[in-house]
Amino acid sequence: MKKTLLSSAFFLFFSLSLLPAAPSQASELGLVRPLAPYSVFSTFSAFSLPKGASAISLTIERSKDPSFYRHTLGFSYGISRRAELTADLPYVDSLDANSGFEDFGGAFKYRFWDQGRYRPAAAVLVFGYLPTGRDNLSRGGGGGGGMALSRKLGPFLAHANLIYTVSGKDYLKDEVDFLSGLEFAAAHNVRMLGEFQLRKSAIENKVDMAEVRFGYRLSSGNIFNTFGIGFDLKERHPEFRIIFSIGAAFDRIARGLQS
Repeated sequence: MKKTLLSSAFFLFFSLSLLPAAPSQASELGLVRPLAPYSVFSTFSAFSLPKGASAISLTIERSKDPSFYRHTLGFSYGISRRAELTADLPYVDSLDANSGFEDFGGAFKYRFWDQGRYRPAAAVLVFGYLPTGRDNLSRGGGGGGGMALSRKLGPFLAHANLIYTVSGKDYLKDEVDFLSGLEFAAAHNVRMLGEFQLRKSAIENKVDMAEVRFGYRLSSGNIFNTFGIGFDLKERHPEFRIIFSIGAAFDRIARGLQS
């Protein structure tokens, strides 16, 4: 298993290094990214870390046309059985003046419904951003809110998010994101992942992104490796993106996650 994880990580880093990096326009402004194992790629699960448990991750995202790398360091902590705090700091790397940090962001998640016989688990999401990013990579701070729904359906685990974001800059419009994700337990330590995201961005009053992403997550004890590729269905902007994430969970979280 360890050899598989190492070879997969090496292959993905090697593939990323072969992709040419061209001058880009400013990349799309990212949302706070949820951490494995309670996430898909960018979709939050309504379930959360146990009280006192924590997780960290490093995500490398490679986008083509516009071409850039986004490196995101993330952390999450289980405040209680129902509440979780997540924070991340993304850095965008390209060959032109668009390189630099994005805003430092945080998300608070509180599950107010557990999954019932006919209803999904439901959680409220509250977001906040500090204006720490480079000008063309920053919202100027701001915040937002939304909701996450999750339900187990046999070997499948389905999620849906609706997120509304208000930027700190007056000339930026409010953002709306809809995300849906599906996990399939293909094996004890392998989950196949699928995700769909629609976005009304801060630039124009129209849906300017409709993207699908596919991949898988490998687990080994409390280590999680996530691989994925995404394609824009609307304007091919970006043409595609490759996502690699490695993360670790600590304390009680490592027990029973793949059951």
